[in-house]
Amino acid sequence: MARCPHLHPIDPAAVTFESEGCRHLIAKHVNERPVDFSILPSVKRLKDFSRTHMIGVAGAAIAYLQMIRDGYVWCDHFENLHMTRKPRTRRSPDFVFSRPGDTDVALTESKATHGSSRKQFKRTVESGYLKQVEPHLGFEISGAVASHGFSMGSWMTSATRAELLIDHTAIPAPAGSDSPPSNPNVIRRGNYLTVLSLMFGPAIAAAARAGTWVPSETQFLAVHWLDRDWLIGLSDFPQAALWIASEDEAGGGFDSRHLRLSNDFALELGVARAFFSSLASPDDRSDPLAELGRMDDALIARARERGGAVFPDGFAVLGKDKTGAPVTILNWDPQLDQFKKEDVKVTGELPEPVLQHSFEAPTWAFEQEREKPKTERLRLTVGRTD
Repeated sequence: MARCPHLHPIDPAAVTFESEGCRHLIAKHVNERPVDFSILPSVKRLKDFSRTHMIGVAGAAIAYLQMIRDGYVWCDHFENLHMTRKPRTRRSPDFVFSRPGDTDVALTESKATHGSSRKQFKRTVESGYLKQVEPHLGFEISGAVASHGFSMGSWMTSATRAELLIDHTAIPAPAGSDSPPSNPNVIRRGNYLTVLSLMFGPAIAAAARAGTWVPSETQFLAVHWLDRDWLIGLSDFPQAALWIASEDEAGGGFDSRHLRLSNDFALELGVARAFFSSLASPDDRSDPLAELGRMDDALIARARERGGAVFPDGFAVLGKDKTGAPVTILNWDPQLDQFKKEDVKVTGELPEPVLQHSFEAPTWAFEQEREKPKTERLRLTVGRTD
């Protein structure tokens, strides 16, 4: 849900609330009791625009998960990439995927319905492949050749069992004889630029895409979870959050400058190291991302058991069991191409930085170097800054 709907860099705060909205709709209108996935008839009580949005997002998410299950890794939205030659159509697929170790890429178009008959929708899926995927095969997309593709249709009209209908390439299309060797470096980075947007906000992701972001000027945090280290996403303290003020603002009380909020998104530290190295690597050189493998299935299963999620590319949504885990403060060293731990002095009141749960918002608070508050009578005022 976080990756599929947006062409522009994504604000992680907006993603959190949008995902919660989709989660609410799915909880209300998806039948989870039987083994087979299906949409409940209650969805028809939604306004048509809400129903269309829910079905479309669910269909895109199903297509995404199917590609991940088949060993692919998300790369980018097709519209974000550049084609050196234009096919004879203005219609295009939705997404671009790649397999670790491959130099070519796959195109994917997502279709979804909650009203069409199966026979009618099958024709829609076939048309999606013929008109939106096939015309682009064999063409170079941001340096990589699109050799094959899929049109994935989520048929959700049945009240008892949804189906995934797939039309795909039978024989991969080769590149033209005069084309340079396929180089998916730029496309691979697109995936992690989306992750960067989710973790740190659209401004940093846009600067990284433009080549103007300097990681060594940013302080990062890492947490140990599932026996691995993870770079965690941080957000600014939300203006709409609850606040507490004292009579004397200069003394004690609540100070949001001492809080950094984790948005639960994370990237495996070894993958983050390869990505940061890739940002400084010229497009015609060996890309550190090309050496990455998939996260193993056992790790993915453990994350699910802990209430989180780990994806094959190293992106993760941390589980709530990370509460109280020690936080490591890191800086990026561009000369060594690695993260270096920063020694931080904290007060005796807080022996080490830890993740603490924030009850005012669905997020986590990181507290560092908090001064011991003065002992005084406080007049507490609870309100919203907006």
